Formats: sequence, structure tokens, C-alpha cells
Amino acid sequence: MSEEKKKHEKQVPNNVVPLGPTKCCGEGCNKKPEKAGFCAEHFEWFKAGLLTKEGMKAADFEKKHYHFMRAKKSA
Repeated sequence: MSEEKKKHEKQVPNNVVPLGPTKCCGEGCNKKPEKAGFCAEHFEWFKAGLLTKEGMKAADFEKKHYHFMRAKKSA
């Protein structure tokens, strides 16, 4: 009976597809995603409007980044 159990345990399906993203959506980031497909740092940027939901930089990224850093520095 134990041999039958071992045979059954060794059978692993080869059609398994991961459910979520395996890395952050941010451009060039390879960290593990935590929220909404972003790592902690890029999720903060996403909330501030620096990144789109696809992970690309916003059209006015430089301006927003400048204000984001000033606000972060003063806090």
C-alpha cells in the first residue's frame, strides 16, 4: 500500500499556471509584488500618481517626482 501512495505523490501536473505576477510591474524592477502587482516602493509611487497601473512612468513624471520627494523630505 505504501508503494501505491509513493507513486501517486510523484505524479505532478505539468499544466500548472501561476495565478499572479511573479515580479513587480514597475519598469525594470525584479522585486516580489506585494500590493496590486507592485513592490512596496513602486506601490507608493503608484498611489502618488508617478506610475500607471501598467507600471509605466506617468506623462508628467518629473514634475510629480519632484513634488513627491519634497513632500517625503518634509514629512
